[in-house]
Amino acid sequence: MADISRQELIALRLASHRLAPVPSMPSGPAGFKRVEQAVQWMGAVQAQEYAHARWAVGSRFAEPVAVTDAAIEGALAGRKVVRSWVLRGTLHLAAAADLRWLLALAAPALLTRTAAAYREVNLDEAAFRKILPALRKCLEGGQQLTRAELFAALARRRIDTEGPRGGRILYRAAQAGLICLGDPQGKQARYTLLDEWLPPQPELPREDALKKLAQRYFASHGPATLADFTWWSGLAAGEARAALEMAAPGLAHALFERDTVWWSKGTQALAQPTGKPAPQLLAGFDEYVLGYTDRKAIVDTAHAGKLMTPNGLFRPALLIGGRVAGTWQAEVKKSGLSISTAPFTPLPRGSAGALRLAAQRYAAFMDLPLAQVC
Repeated sequence: MADISRQELIALRLASHRLAPVPSMPSGPAGFKRVEQAVQWMGAVQAQEYAHARWAVGSRFAEPVAVTDAAIEGALAGRKVVRSWVLRGTLHLAAAADLRWLLALAAPALLTRTAAAYREVNLDEAAFRKILPALRKCLEGGQQLTRAELFAALARRRIDTEGPRGGRILYRAAQAGLICLGDPQGKQARYTLLDEWLPPQPELPREDALKKLAQRYFASHGPATLADFTWWSGLAAGEARAALEMAAPGLAHALFERDTVWWSKGTQALAQPTGKPAPQLLAGFDEYVLGYTDRKAIVDTAHAGKLMTPNGLFRPALLIGGRVAGTWQAEVKKSGLSISTAPFTPLPRGSAGALRLAAQRYAAFMDLPLAQVC
């Protein structure tokens, strides 16, 4: 089996993620025209940090098509994209057309994995036979309730939501396809019934769903290993392996540092040499950083810890030539958007202009003037 270098792997990953430099991206089918297309391409987009998730989607649009933060929110309000607990029991954005089959595929392994945690707070199948119908009653008729409002409604029905119990009830209800997140109320999420939020979708046979998820993951995240896919999907190891085997005819593979990595055969035509390192501003929790079991290919081990806050949140990453070179943050001031960077090492000479272009792209997404980059 042939080997690929780090540079080749990075070029392929940038192309897979649709993060390759904009001039190298062809027009037509490779570009996205609608928000739900970008989300669908990624399989699902991790979204516990909602504002960052919107930029994670927006950053994958190539010129001349560009989207704004408001357009991403519009796709959620228009029910083209939905936010719910999808893979690994973590909040994700998913295309509306995909949400039900993704939930059905991911739920069995997740429920097995979390059964002990549920038992710790006296939640078992018998308890949920009472709780889930009560929760449905609270939300019937198009209701959208905040967590506090929903817990109060459940309390009136004598359902205990104290401590971690309330959160676990919501996770289980989402994984069962009962609820999803609706329109936010300011910065507060609101919960609603999935069956009232989205039209019904035909069931997808499990083998077809496994194959489709593997195809999407390796097309959007490859080159990646089976272990990467198993972790990202949350599937049981045997099912993840079977999914890769079904998707394999459409995939290329090679060795990277003694591990077999897989990617879509169609990606090769899009992958370009990284050339002159170009700065890019990634979202916090971006799939380019998060979608793998380790990050050794894109960030030096000495700096990997700097990507996370003390409470375990992933900071927005500054990429240079596809490798993580630092972090960044944005602040809205009276004069406009101020972007500050924290490089791990001094940035390459002459990169200030390209960094400003990357910052201007983010400012345009936010529909704000760019005041400062430092």
